[in-house]
Amino acid sequence: MNKLRFYIFFLLVSQLSVQQLVGQNSKSKHYILDSKKASIVYNKLFQYGIADAFVGGLYKGSLSLKDLKLKGDFGLGAPDLLDGELTILDGKVYQTKATGETIESDNEFKTSLSFVTFFRPDINLTIEKRTEEKLLLYKISQALSNKNAMYSIKISGNFYNVRTRAFPPVKNEPFPVLTSIFDTQKIFDFPEKEGVLVGYYIPEYLNGINVTGFHFHFLSTDRKYGGHVLDFIGENLNIEIAELKGFELETSRDPDFQNFNFNIKDNKDLKRIEQGY
Repeated sequence: MNKLRFYIFFLLVSQLSVQQLVGQNSKSKHYILDSKKASIVYNKLFQYGIADAFVGGLYKGSLSLKDLKLKGDFGLGAPDLLDGELTILDGKVYQTKATGETIESDNEFKTSLSFVTFFRPDINLTIEKRTEEKLLLYKISQALSNKNAMYSIKISGNFYNVRTRAFPPVKNEPFPVLTSIFDTQKIFDFPEKEGVLVGYYIPEYLNGINVTGFHFHFLSTDRKYGGHVLDFIGENLNIEIAELKGFELETSRDPDFQNFNFNIKDNKDLKRIEQGY
């Protein structure tokens, strides 16, 4: 009888220990997940590449989309060797090619220029009436209290007469500057599409580093159509805006970037202060 009691006691203690261990492991897993969430910095702009260098012909991708996703779940970019446009939404990266096809890009695919953030809006607007692009952007600009801040902007709703574009891939080096191949860009017109505009407002002092003013890419709800936005009319729009609190810039280690000749931007006042006269 004593042996039986001891055996039952041993089983109970063993079961309790296993439950405690499982509970501890479960807590550990939750802690790891919470730590990952805690490490996310919302509404900070991460930029890879320099806009002036990209326009000057530096189209080679050198950052994988896998690494880009660690920096943000919302934004814009350019594919490796200028094969269309990239739109980053809800942590997925979509490539709209010059053929008009839009696909979800593989994690190993690379980008030459990208702007992403972990998007958490702090301003919400609703515009029901059908509104042309210029008037809509004016209304949005009126809601931006800090005119020298960076903003990420998401506009969801119904769109009409949407015009987008995508450049074809380039193959032969030296690659031409972007302005010299405007005649090769492919234009897409969508009479009516439900979808989302993903983009930014960037202040003038970042001109050349980034693309200043409003900059949007379109992505249809079915994720089949997209591109860099040239024009649109919107209706029943939900507008979400986040003021970006910080800026992280990473540049390529590629020799092409290291030897790229940027145009000199002469700020005489800064030069006088630096040189003391």
